[in-house]
Amino acid sequence: MFALVLLLTSTAASAAPLHASGSLCARALAAAPDLSCAGSGHGVALAATAEEAERLAGYARAGETRFTAQFGRDIAPYVVISTPPVPQRAALTAAGFTHVLPWPAPRAFDEAARRGVEQGTRRFAASQNMTPTQTEEVVARALSQIPDAKAQAALDAGMVPHELGHLWFTQAFWPQPASTDADAPRHYGGPGPDWLDEAAAVVLEDEATAAQRRDQFRALIKGEVVPAVGPIDGRAMLLDLPGLLTREHPGLARAVAVAPEVAASGGVGVSFNPAGAGPRPAAMERVFYIQARVFADYLIQKSGRPTILADIAQGMAGGVSFEAWLAAKGGDFGLPASVRDLQKDWAAFATTA
Repeated sequence: MFALVLLLTSTAASAAPLHASGSLCARALAAAPDLSCAGSGHGVALAATAEEAERLAGYARAGETRFTAQFGRDIAPYVVISTPPVPQRAALTAAGFTHVLPWPAPRAFDEAARRGVEQGTRRFAASQNMTPTQTEEVVARALSQIPDAKAQAALDAGMVPHELGHLWFTQAFWPQPASTDADAPRHYGGPGPDWLDEAAAVVLEDEATAAQRRDQFRALIKGEVVPAVGPIDGRAMLLDLPGLLTREHPGLARAVAVAPEVAASGGVGVSFNPAGAGPRPAAMERVFYIQARVFADYLIQKSGRPTILADIAQGMAGGVSFEAWLAAKGGDFGLPASVRDLQKDWAAFATTA
């Protein structure tokens, strides 16, 4: 099971509007003159070739359109930069870009994936006491499953907007830096609850990715085994809405563990857990994404408001718990007034979705 790990960075917005003294690409190329640039409305994509820059910018533009429709908030200036080379974060920040998103070029992804696959598979083989011959066979089989160029392009179409969504959402509703208090709750993304942060990202994915998540949801609810998820009682987890609303993101421990390696590589890494390596944490992480996608669908359909996640985020950014928000505002949006009642309604929706 592949997991793309990125070092996402954001800074306080520059005092002067970025557009005031030149185009976005002019600013970006002053900081990274050896790259090609393509504009994407509120940001730019930088890459070694104009074709690659335009490809990434196209995914970002699609994400901008969805973010505007579902959140109605401004998007701070950003850069999606194909790596290698290692992004010049300080220079890009000084040029006025609030967000920097590194993205692996096809060759870099392939190399990182091969490292991640081999390391993950060898650890699994050792845990199963495989012989050297068995280990090499399992490694070779795992390496053959690395996405080809077409599969990676499909992945990028969903994941570039997804990762930008984390940045845009946090900046829109929690623009102040997260607390560094050791006693403060840990979060996968911004200061908001992990379920809401992830929902804000998955709703920006392309339709093919959304359809795949919905199909996986229906299969898991039926009790079927989904190969991309692995062995887990997905139905029980998907029906447990209070669990989703309070659960720490299952990918947080993994992200924290590989953070030093990702930072050293310029902000991009690929981790891999073989399907037979057990249900935790890889399968739980995949189910978390699936549940967040369909719970967002539920909220949008029940409320009749494409911007319902923004309504919830606005309340929670003001210090209101989701339970309190439901009690005060749920009825106004056609939602139950408590998590307990929401759970009942969600179970009915989930089993007929």
